[in-house]
Amino acid sequence: MEVLEIELLGAIESTSCGIQSLSGFAYQIRVFTYYMSTMLSGCQIEFETLEDVVAKFTDKDTFIDRHPDSFRSLLKGKSGCHAIQVKRTSIDKNSKQKILCNWLLLESTGVDISEYVLFTDSVHENDDNLFDITCDTLFSVVTKSNKKAGSLISKVKDIYGKHFDKFEKAYIRIKEKFSFISEDNLDEKILNGFAMIFRKEGVNELIYSLRIQELLRNITYEIILSIDKKTPYICTYKSLMQKAEDICERIKDNHYEPDYISFRRAQKIDLSNQIIVNSREYKQLLACNLTQKRIEEHLIFQQYYEIIRFRYLEDNKLNIVENIESTTYSNFCDTKEYLQQNNKDTPYNRLSKTKEKDNYYAPKNQTRYGSCVHLTMDSIDDDIKISWEDK
Repeated sequence: MEVLEIELLGAIESTSCGIQSLSGFAYQIRVFTYYMSTMLSGCQIEFETLEDVVAKFTDKDTFIDRHPDSFRSLLKGKSGCHAIQVKRTSIDKNSKQKILCNWLLLESTGVDISEYVLFTDSVHENDDNLFDITCDTLFSVVTKSNKKAGSLISKVKDIYGKHFDKFEKAYIRIKEKFSFISEDNLDEKILNGFAMIFRKEGVNELIYSLRIQELLRNITYEIILSIDKKTPYICTYKSLMQKAEDICERIKDNHYEPDYISFRRAQKIDLSNQIIVNSREYKQLLACNLTQKRIEEHLIFQQYYEIIRFRYLEDNKLNIVENIESTTYSNFCDTKEYLQQNNKDTPYNRLSKTKEKDNYYAPKNQTRYGSCVHLTMDSIDDDIKISWEDK
């Protein structure tokens, strides 16, 4: 199978240099996940939405990082609570004001904060100078603000605007508990942080990395849902252990099964994209008289299968891919012959009945469905190419 052999070669070449990269996930979520790895029994970590924002699923990879001042993380343990603010950009005067306003609000709640952490990416070369905004200057900015009710600075103004002494005490407490972190290798810290939880020494590097990626995908999905519902996302130590147990069961040698719901929520099919609408798999689905929504769903099945397919190739499991695809093609041939003999041969029936057939090598429905769509691609070898419509 020439196509598989070419892709396998590319996958092997990418393993050594790219397998540990987690940069496809929002920086804020990666920082949150790193602190999650530091939790002990009895701890919990929260991701809070500070202002009224609506998650845009079309720009899932950048949405949270585009609104850094609208979110914060709280790591709660027996030694107190750590408030973590993340910035992956250069920190300007406006950013400093928002960070301090965020923490001033937190101080007013009475929560026992043992540390205020400003976590930044070293690539932006930020300095530890958050408090070069003096207390008097910040108070003046807050009291003179005319921003709409509900904004961050307006909330601070409502609490402290007529009480400078209260404002000053809170400012001093924050300064005394402040820590500045400029991190140059966040991904490595994440990968090292989960070594025990995800049994790093018991599996190969690829499987371990895939487990971390699955955790990040799951956390991203749950955080986006919490933003949409306007509720905090909370992960306890116990729930982290339960996630780890589930992920280790689904991702191991000879078995890769990422959570479909998390994957689907993170995907977006743009049917205005000419590359998609001119593809053979799209045209074949169109011949089945599916709605646009159902076509999108089937293309997501395809994407889901293809990440599984790629991971098997990346781990030198070509035989698993060949078994899945040869069984899918055999199911299609059986379906086509049956429909022709019973005068029911239509593109839709070919698709529907092929999807119904079992595939021992791909027991999960979405994997089976995705392999069906994948084999309609123009690049597939003619020996296993599927056509819902013969052309």
